[in-house]
Amino acid sequence: MRKENDYDCVVADFGLAEHCENDPYLFVRCGTPGYVAPEVVNLKDLKAKYHPICDLFSVGVIFHLLALRKPPFPGKEYDEVLSQNRACKINFSAPEYLQLP
Repeated sequence: MRKENDYDCVVADFGLAEHCENDPYLFVRCGTPGYVAPEVVNLKDLKAKYHPICDLFSVGVIFHLLALRKPPFPGKEYDEVLSQNRACKINFSAPEYLQLP
C-alpha cells in the first residue's frame, strides 16, 4: 500500500478483516505469534482494549526481519514462538546485532 507521500510506512494484513457497524474491535486479542506486541498476547481482561501503538511493535518486527533476515523470536513450533513473544526477551548483545552498521 502507498500513502500520499513516500515517507509514511503502511503495513496491511487483512487476514482477520471484518466489516462491523458498532464495535471497532471484533477480536480483542489477535495477531500472528512473533509479530504481535506482548501487551496484546498477554492481555488477560478480554473486555480491555489495547492501544493502536501496539502496531508499531509489529513494524519493528518487520524491520528486524528486513535487517537481519531472521525473526526476533525464532522457533519451529507455534507454542515456542508464542512463549518467546510473550516474554519479549531479545539478546541485543548477540553477534548478529553487533555486526549491524
